[in-house]
Amino acid sequence: MRALTTPFRAGLSAAAAVVLLAACGSDDEQPDAASTATSSSSASSPATTSDEEVQAFCTEAETVLTTPPDAGLTQQEALDRTIADLEELDPPAEISADWDVLVQTFVGVREAVADVDLTTPEGQASVEEELAGLEAGATDAQTRLDAWLTENCDNA
Repeated sequence: MRALTTPFRAGLSAAAAVVLLAACGSDDEQPDAASTATSSSSASSPATTSDEEVQAFCTEAETVLTTPPDAGLTQQEALDRTIADLEELDPPAEISADWDVLVQTFVGVREAVADVDLTTPEGQASVEEELAGLEAGATDAQTRLDAWLTENCDNA
């Protein structure tokens, strides 16, 4: 199985690649835009999580974060779908807040590319700057999530 650690960094890197490829007019070869999603999962996670529930979450999260989008989707549609998929996941309570940061980071990616003309250097620079800010704002949550995933997920 693919490594599940560093979903923020991988997701934001993929988002940047999608944005830059879109700007170059290469809609046919989009990288893993699914990795660029964010979500605001519910905080209704149980106080304790069984090993089976943890592994189920790890498997589901890996699927969402590593599955390429359907080829027929636009960049915006791929981000929308990934965000919806991430929001459906119910993370263990101990990472729920950090998972919410992941989801909101992907929402930020979606907002950063919306209504921006990526065919211009100005549009590309604007999105790159926004993505850098999103990544910087998610660093602490990313570090905690990476540590939890490494410790708890068999596929990390």
